[in-house]
Amino acid sequence: MITLTDVAADKIKELLKAEGTPDHGLRVHASDGGCCGPSYEIMIDDKAGDGDIVLEKNGAKVFVDASTAKALEGAEISFMNDERGEGFVLGFPNGTPQGGGCGCGGEESKPKTKPSNSGCGTGGCGCS
Repeated sequence: MITLTDVAADKIKELLKAEGTPDHGLRVHASDGGCCGPSYEIMIDDKAGDGDIVLEKNGAKVFVDASTAKALEGAEISFMNDERGEGFVLGFPNGTPQGGGCGCGGEESKPKTKPSNSGCGTGGCGCS
């Protein structure tokens, strides 16, 4: 099961309201990422697709297709805002799922809002 933090849910609602689409949600999608594991993309979407899993928290919605949901089993969607910037992040509090790539640890497996590699993050297999 994928979880959504309260902060992320509030940020989703804030973002969608600012975009003028408060009835939409965020979509999380995985694509193959090569040696460093899958890449994840987070975008605004108007509705769930056939077979999507819909996460809802505090009025915020996240749409995840079945294969992405399987890859993100145990993941947590949160929102960070620090000196490096701000954005939604996918964390794996229980460690990166098997096949997450390169033997890198869970804390470095946090793709941001734009497509990013879930694996090495800071090196090891040539991914940035």
